[in-house]
Amino acid sequence: MKKSYKNLSVIFLFGISSGLPLALILSTLKALLVESGFDLKTVGFFALVSLPYTLKFFFAPVIDSFAVPLLTRVLGQRRSWIIFTQLLLVIFIFALGAAGIVGSLGAIALFALLVGFSSASQDVVIDAYRIELIEKENQGFASGFYVCGYNLGMLISGAGALALAEIFSWDVVYFLMALSMALCIFVTFFADETRKNWQPKKYDFSSWGRNFVLEPILDFTRHELWYVIFAFVILFKLCDAFAGSLTLPFLLGIGFSKIEIAKIVKTFGLLATLLGTLFGGLLVKRLGVMKSLWIAGIVQMLSNLAFAYLAKIGYDPELLYFVVFVENFSGGIGSSVFVAYLSGLCNLSFSATQYALLSSLATFARSVLTASAGIFAQSLGWYQFFVLSTLLAVPGLVFLFWLTAKKE
Repeated sequence: MKKSYKNLSVIFLFGISSGLPLALILSTLKALLVESGFDLKTVGFFALVSLPYTLKFFFAPVIDSFAVPLLTRVLGQRRSWIIFTQLLLVIFIFALGAAGIVGSLGAIALFALLVGFSSASQDVVIDAYRIELIEKENQGFASGFYVCGYNLGMLISGAGALALAEIFSWDVVYFLMALSMALCIFVTFFADETRKNWQPKKYDFSSWGRNFVLEPILDFTRHELWYVIFAFVILFKLCDAFAGSLTLPFLLGIGFSKIEIAKIVKTFGLLATLLGTLFGGLLVKRLGVMKSLWIAGIVQMLSNLAFAYLAKIGYDPELLYFVVFVENFSGGIGSSVFVAYLSGLCNLSFSATQYALLSSLATFARSVLTASAGIFAQSLGWYQFFVLSTLLAVPGLVFLFWLTAKKE
């Protein structure tokens, strides 16, 4: 029992380490860009700096099969890769803050992209570690802990960064976030290694490609309707990602201050997300994954209408509390259930590569399909933009219906 508590605590803390870099290249970075005077279209296209999250399937086989020089011999294969990616994040987050001093859009984009690449690499190994560490029947519960930690990490780099930006310049804020990332490294030293006695093997390119790229993909096709699963994974959270990509510019645009956003959206929103995450874990435990996906998909879709209503009303702090609770509670349910669903699809023998493939598809919506969000917001206006984002939930539900009908 004590070991189970330790493992769940490690998963929670690794969630913080995974969540912290994301807001720094998405919502927080967009606040920096808005305050620096860049237009909405430019801000919208900065969603592309999260493209490495979509491409991580391509470098997951490398992380799964190779050792980190010096570190792997001492720490083991999984832990050495986690620490290596965390060190890269410290360096590149610091550099992103330095790029803010220069004020060069090109330098900001470059280091934001490098943060995204390092963060995506960290996610690959942490996801594999989580799947290997936790028994399959407890993956739903463990995913709740992971998502809670993930959102706490985003709170630090979201609300924390915004609050600090009221006191310090943006470069100092990013330097402090790099320091926070450095503290995450200590967690890894207390984690158990899941690949005990792992030894690197020598492969020629052909055998390496067959064992670590082709075999995981062929193994995944054992799932009936695997191509439908792929489409569903891409589209399930599209409505949330599309609306969420411009939530912060929207709130700044209708008059909310960074302190109000930090207090209501990030801090109060975290509480709502944590409640939703825990509720999602209970849903999976009681109803199973497929029924829980239906509940999550519907509440995610309807929650976007709350932002459409706020767009009609305008600046109203009390209404924002309600809107944020609805959005974050439903988003927490969706994230918890979705992580449990993806984890359950993976074969333990190929956990890193298969989960990276699935999560790459999932983040395709956030990094690529949302890149045009700024164009739609500028041409349609905020109310129609959020209504459109609601309708984007329908394709995912259609594919979920297909999967559910087949199971029955």
